[in-house]
Amino acid sequence: MMKTTVEVRRLPESGTGLASLADARAAAFSEFVRQLPFAAALLDRDLRLLAVSPEWAAHGLAPDLRPGVDARRALVAAEDVLSLMKCVDEGEAFSRYLPVTDPDGVQRFWRTEFSACRDDGALPYAVMVTARDVTGYAEATLRAERDQQRLRMALELDGLLVREYDMKTRELAFSGATPELEAWCRFKTDPLEIIHPDDRDRVSALVAARKPGETGVYEFRLNRDDGVETWVRSASKVLIGSDGQPERLVNLFKDITDRRRQTEAVETLAFKDTLTDLPNRAFFQHRFQEAVSASELMGEMFGLIMIDVDHFKDINDTLGHDAGDALLKRLAEMLRHAFRADDTVARLGGDEFAVILRGLHSEADMLRPISTLQNLLQRPIEHGGRSFTVSASIGAALHGDPDADPSHMVKNADIALYRAKDAGRNRSVVFQPSMRSELERRIELLRDVRAGIAAGEFVLFYQPVVDVREGGVAGFEALMRWAHPEQGILSPASFMVAFEDQDLSLKLGDVAFDAALRQMRDWIDAGVAFGRVAVNISAAQFRSGRLAEEVQERLARANVPCDRLTIEVTENVYMGWGSDMVSETVKRLHDAGVMIALDDFGTGYASLANLRQFPIDRLKIDKSFVQNTEDEAIVKAVITLGSSMGMKVVAEGVEDAEQLAKLISYGCDQVQGYHFGRPMPAAEVPGFLAGFTQ
Repeated sequence: MMKTTVEVRRLPESGTGLASLADARAAAFSEFVRQLPFAAALLDRDLRLLAVSPEWAAHGLAPDLRPGVDARRALVAAEDVLSLMKCVDEGEAFSRYLPVTDPDGVQRFWRTEFSACRDDGALPYAVMVTARDVTGYAEATLRAERDQQRLRMALELDGLLVREYDMKTRELAFSGATPELEAWCRFKTDPLEIIHPDDRDRVSALVAARKPGETGVYEFRLNRDDGVETWVRSASKVLIGSDGQPERLVNLFKDITDRRRQTEAVETLAFKDTLTDLPNRAFFQHRFQEAVSASELMGEMFGLIMIDVDHFKDINDTLGHDAGDALLKRLAEMLRHAFRADDTVARLGGDEFAVILRGLHSEADMLRPISTLQNLLQRPIEHGGRSFTVSASIGAALHGDPDADPSHMVKNADIALYRAKDAGRNRSVVFQPSMRSELERRIELLRDVRAGIAAGEFVLFYQPVVDVREGGVAGFEALMRWAHPEQGILSPASFMVAFEDQDLSLKLGDVAFDAALRQMRDWIDAGVAFGRVAVNISAAQFRSGRLAEEVQERLARANVPCDRLTIEVTENVYMGWGSDMVSETVKRLHDAGVMIALDDFGTGYASLANLRQFPIDRLKIDKSFVQNTEDEAIVKAVITLGSSMGMKVVAEGVEDAEQLAKLISYGCDQVQGYHFGRPMPAAEVPGFLAGFTQ
């Protein structure tokens, strides 16, 4: 057994005075016990009940123990009477198990701890009894939150230290069996001295906000000069004297260092992204709410940045998930370097990242680290013997208006992110209020497109491609139109955003391809000499990895020969992420007899070396070059290039005879544009062919 330890900083008094002070101390401590949030009882020197806590009474502990009743009969068994006497006479602590039958008839076991409260050199003035439920710890941890809270309180009672401070005489007294904890809970002039400097301001603010007579509960590190980190949980209450003035400060301390370390370990698992070691979405949401609260309470300006890696799915599909993981880790390093240490940089999932910047003074404070990040992204990433670069779309929002709702920040930053993607990716956009209505219109348009697909409103128009050398129609390009029930026939410019949505892009591509095959079969059956039909293929359609097989299977089902189909692929699809897969797909289609055309040449970033490695039959010059007289040299060069590489060159956007004459003089093979014919419904094609003259 261990004896209680106390310290009193005063001279011994007379027996009568000592007894009076002991009675006063016991009475004051009784009031404190009545406010405790756990099961406890206080006995006087005669072992009669002075006070119990609400928890003690609520659980019906020792129901025979009532005020004035001798605890030797009502609280302990006959064999423990001697131990109880030693506790009150000699300060010797002990513990016992107390069986209690609850109202449902279930027996539970409580561990009771008996410890003497006394002044140094004096007899104990009271015995404190604390109790904790020790029935079914493992099962109790799985219960609802209220049960968990009570269990945590019960578990923490081991190693309890009581500190009493007389606010008038400045005397300190300790009770308990934790000498090491007691050594660091002493103070000279200010009770807050024992708190670690890094925690002192926080706890001081909580103490100042505590209402008179209210029990405060705080967690903090002790101010140890040996450098050992010790966390304690302290229950604190100021007791008021008969004169209405603060008389005594009573603290209960519990060492919770192990619990804090376990909690930190759990939080690391709960709030960390395992791949990048950045905070995850849950932690981000917690920090975002903190920023919102600070903004509402103190008017603090803060910024929110949303970041998406451009074409991340293509990286995973073409280079593998290992490369994708390496990219995410590298981006996490860039984000740590670009932003301040106290900014919250989190990975929300996939290729989505977010940053919270607090304490800003202006929009420039948010834009500087964004610029740093964009510069870092230009550096190549090495993986698996390959070097590649990536870009990111960035949306940012700033909250500095005290009348605005900061909870809209996430939506605002998302809107700005969509705007960055819509503008071509690889850029940053700061939210403006006008963007919200634009996004709403976009969402409404996408919804209408989905409904239009379901209703069969999307149809194909056909524009002739004329061979100026042979003097006839070489074929037609299938161009999508929306037969809108209210607005009439709409060109792709009216619903271009649908092609940026991967799901809708695939569906529209399927609609166009199936419609073109059906139409070709009808023309073949009707004996219409339409030549070839060119169909545009998007990046989304290549991502399945089975495009070559799917095209050949559909041609076979429609009973359309492969040599009647031309696949048009834009320069950016050829050269973007997944170019290896695109190259392999078009090679298989080319070998099967499908003609391959490189569309919009000159608007992307293809090089001569790229052109040589792809099986390209047709090189289409974008109309922006054909219609600009200042670009005649470029048009000549492309025609010469195509001819030298065995490709036929098609000029788009030919609108008048003058443009046609120049192209013929440059050696262009085929032309397409309003000069020969606008895109027309399929029903008009036979008549156009019958009346065509060059």
